[in-house]
Amino acid sequence: MVGVHMTPETGAALRAKFLLCRPLGQEAVRTAAIYRVVADRLAREGGETLRFDYHGTGDSPGDEGHQSLAPWVDDVLAAHELLAQGDHAPVHWFGMGLGANIALRAALRAKTPPAQLVLWEPVFNGKAYAQALKDGHRAELVRMFRVSWERLLAAGKVAEPQLPGNLLGFEFGPQLSDDLLQMTDLNLLPALRRGIRVICAVHAEHRTVFETLGAPSQLKLHTVESRTDWMSSQAMGTAIAPPDIPRTLISTLE
Repeated sequence: MVGVHMTPETGAALRAKFLLCRPLGQEAVRTAAIYRVVADRLAREGGETLRFDYHGTGDSPGDEGHQSLAPWVDDVLAAHELLAQGDHAPVHWFGMGLGANIALRAALRAKTPPAQLVLWEPVFNGKAYAQALKDGHRAELVRMFRVSWERLLAAGKVAEPQLPGNLLGFEFGPQLSDDLLQMTDLNLLPALRRGIRVICAVHAEHRTVFETLGAPSQLKLHTVESRTDWMSSQAMGTAIAPPDIPRTLISTLE
């Protein structure tokens, strides 16, 4: 894998380490600036960070169409082992979108789990996520050609997006497609039972999903006020980083 490792700025004492788990496809491309901003901000606060591309994604080697969630969980664990070595500073994990789901799965397998897990707008339902990918693919082609989807289909310029297949410029192979369609409800209980403190940032309508958990002391919900479609090219024109992301990560240092 290819990653970027940043240590605290000169003169700043190490307070914690952060493993930054990226989302997938266009969401990874369009949130890249956020990860850079977060790493820079944490460095000023005494945070050491490692952000990386999973095998077969970004700059990391591997066939894009042969990937699946299980090896990416292994990638997170390998990155965690690398980041955690050398001292006893607490290690926190942060993930956006599908990166949050991958981090959650990895946290259940880590020999030494992260002290805190920050999940930002995780995927709640795999089938809905797959549909959003298809809808985003259609919307980008309509935006590019400036013609309705129906007219594009009738002219034979496009085909209905499918899984497995190429969506938004990224290849989703059979195993990854099946993994996404099999994803069901987001279950935080196993991580909470391991003693991991979890911050879950969701939109207001998703807060009801956690009502059955009661009010465990290790869980904190954060409501995401701004709504950005990270699958859309229009996301490239948003602010570099929503301010509540670095603010929430810095709060884990307290």
